Amino acid sequence: MHDTISIGNATQDVFVEISKKYAKREVCFLPGQKIEIEGIHYFTGGGAMNSAASFSRMGLKAAILCAIGNDPAGKAVGESLAKEKISKELAVRAKKDTAYSVILTGFGKDRVILAYGGATASIDEKNIRWKKLKAKWIHISSLHRDYMLAEKICVFAKKNGVKVAINPGKLELAAGLKRLEKTFRNADVLFLNESEALGLTGKADIERNLAELQKYCATVVITAGPKGAYAFDGEFFYYKDALPVEVVDATGCGDAFNSGFVAALCYGKGIEDALLWGTAQANSEITAIGTKTVLLKKGQINKFLGKFRDGFKVEKKPHNCSPS
Repeated sequence: MHDTISIGNATQDVFVEISKKYAKREVCFLPGQKIEIEGIHYFTGGGAMNSAASFSRMGLKAAILCAIGNDPAGKAVGESLAKEKISKELAVRAKKDTAYSVILTGFGKDRVILAYGGATASIDEKNIRWKKLKAKWIHISSLHRDYMLAEKICVFAKKNGVKVAINPGKLELAAGLKRLEKTFRNADVLFLNESEALGLTGKADIERNLAELQKYCATVVITAGPKGAYAFDGEFFYYKDALPVEVVDATGCGDAFNSGFVAALCYGKGIEDALLWGTAQANSEITAIGTKTVLLKKGQINKFLGKFRDGFKVEKKPHNCSPS
């Protein structure tokens, strides 16, 4: 049995480095312009690929359920899966082209992603090998379709004793909290960023969002970029600040954090350690271009955290006394 199964997209990523003169500014490229770039880099990525690679590097038996086309991007994804020692026995061979992203980077703390979902939407309940969907944890990222497939996977996992962490994508979130209730109630950990949480609840306060969303899922985690990450399990609020690293490219930061968090749980750790592992993995990942370039191995987590003052510090406060 696998330790983890990552479900979602696997992509060919092309990173295009924009001149540093555009850093910290709004950028507007007009039709007819020719824009000189600083560099170009080819990687593979996508929510499922990124998390599966992170799980594998941290010593877990990782598998992936993604859709791959018969095209050069699909070949690159297949080679990356083999290199990362990720099982692709659950992968779906699709007629559509493999998912593809062009990422404009070089701005420093942010990026612009031009994304083509492609083959990812080819995953459906008919081509999932349900009897093989066995693991300690399933991690679901964007499926580039409505919420129903994610709901069916969560319900199946619950019935079969498989724990689920879910980071719903744009199309899933568009269904709204009421329609997503069954999905979340059958999951064990819900990952959202600050704006996604706001979109679901209409509340701007992170603590209130955690409390509201925890009514639907046992553990809720909200990431807030440079402000750090928050979690709530119904009893305690937890907070871990971001580490003071130089941000080169933030693409894949969320996937790195989520996979680090789930890996800790898979190894039997609690939420405090999970926040530390997620923070370490995410803050390492953003120091280089590419979503998997500097992902940490399990043995490197504590060494990385130890480089920073308060690197191991996690705030933990009861429900009636929220973190600052």
